[in-house]
Amino acid sequence: MRGLGLDIGTTNVKAVLVEIEAGRVTALARASAPTPTGGRALQEAVGRLVLEVGPDVDAIGIASMAETGIPLDVDDAPLGDLVRWDPARAQHHAAALARTYGADALFAATGVRPSGKVPLATWAHLQAEDPDRWAAMSRWAGAADLVALALTGRLTTDHTLAGRTMAYRLPPPGTELPPSFDAELLAAVGLRPDQLPAVTRPDDAVVGVSADGPWGLRPGTPVVVAGHDHPVGTWAAGMRRPGDVADSVGTAEAVVRVLRARPAPAAVAAQGMSLVRTVDGRHEALVAGSSSAGAVLAWWAERVGGHDALEPVLAEAASRRRRPDAPVLLPYLRGRQAPLPDADARAVVVGERPDHDDVDLAAAVLDGLALHARWLLTAQAELAGTDAAAGEVLVLGAAARAGSPWLRVKAAAGPAPLRVVDVEEAVAAGAAVLAAHRAGLADAVVLGSVPVPHRTDPVYDDLYARFVEAARGGPR
Repeated sequence: MRGLGLDIGTTNVKAVLVEIEAGRVTALARASAPTPTGGRALQEAVGRLVLEVGPDVDAIGIASMAETGIPLDVDDAPLGDLVRWDPARAQHHAAALARTYGADALFAATGVRPSGKVPLATWAHLQAEDPDRWAAMSRWAGAADLVALALTGRLTTDHTLAGRTMAYRLPPPGTELPPSFDAELLAAVGLRPDQLPAVTRPDDAVVGVSADGPWGLRPGTPVVVAGHDHPVGTWAAGMRRPGDVADSVGTAEAVVRVLRARPAPAAVAAQGMSLVRTVDGRHEALVAGSSSAGAVLAWWAERVGGHDALEPVLAEAASRRRRPDAPVLLPYLRGRQAPLPDADARAVVVGERPDHDDVDLAAAVLDGLALHARWLLTAQAELAGTDAAAGEVLVLGAAARAGSPWLRVKAAAGPAPLRVVDVEEAVAAGAAVLAAHRAGLADAVVLGSVPVPHRTDPVYDDLYARFVEAARGGPR
């Protein structure tokens, strides 16, 4: 069978046509385009990509960045531009919510820390700072929800996206997921559950493409809002059992670990992480995120003359022998989400000297990204009561290109051996697999992966100690 996977990302929108047969996923066609700013433009861009890869499919899955959405008018037409996730924009509204309702109580209810990134704070910001748009809003759609609305005429979302809003209650482990957003939490910003998408759960009925067959798709073709991009990709890569861990890297980065037991919520919140349910709803997981992953390389490329100029320097940097006193970048463009949240953290090269050349500084960038990922993995493992060096870490996304400098440095920095997903556009492919599975058309196939043949370099133990000390505010 053929599945269409869509990934609405921070930087790009991707469409992948896959064939699922005999337990394997094969990409048949791929297309991408920069993510538009406008809501209607996003729908139109997706339509063009669908026509480019081919609309003759049996199921459609849509994954997207979390925390990004758009107001809809009474006719469900998008009102203006997407309201993109932003850790800073609604920070004072998040602080006000935390003061009124209690930060600990909000985290215990939702598994999400009050921050400027969460939609509950964004809605408070819109109400206060953009009253005309707020008054015109009839409903709200997330990024994936907006695309599904264009396909089906129905406004739905997945529980993994709802769970990022701080307006959806996280139930106790082993209990059923709620079918809707929480009325009490929404009331804090003057919204009602009927103004938000219906929340679909893993076993809920699948909706089909509407009768007018938009974008050349067959009416009735199953459409699934697969969910939050990082969990969708990691689930497809095989992260499905307690103890499994994956590192999903795009413009942002997320380390996701399936839990055997729920840690103390206060400890999770203190580390800036979130508690979520896995895509299949069976287990709880920890999510540790960084907004400055692929975005850091884009930022550094601007400083050195563009990506074409940066690529050969990165390749040389990955091969350069490291010293314990080598410079490292604290890779925080817009604060640090986790571990130990710090809204004021900024990008700083620690240990830079006048005799360091461009390759040394490129190595500092790669090392900073890899060491921050190691810190995420280590802090997360401590919360889960396990050893960060045990088992393997599945890697997918921008850092997973075979032989890439970033992947080589990640492998050398540790703390655990890596296994890389060898399917391009794993999130989009995973969305297609999930849609086919939920529609009853295919098994829950696992995307192929291979071990990364690079061993941990002991020098990174010294670099890691320096990195964490500097990130905590120690000597630089």
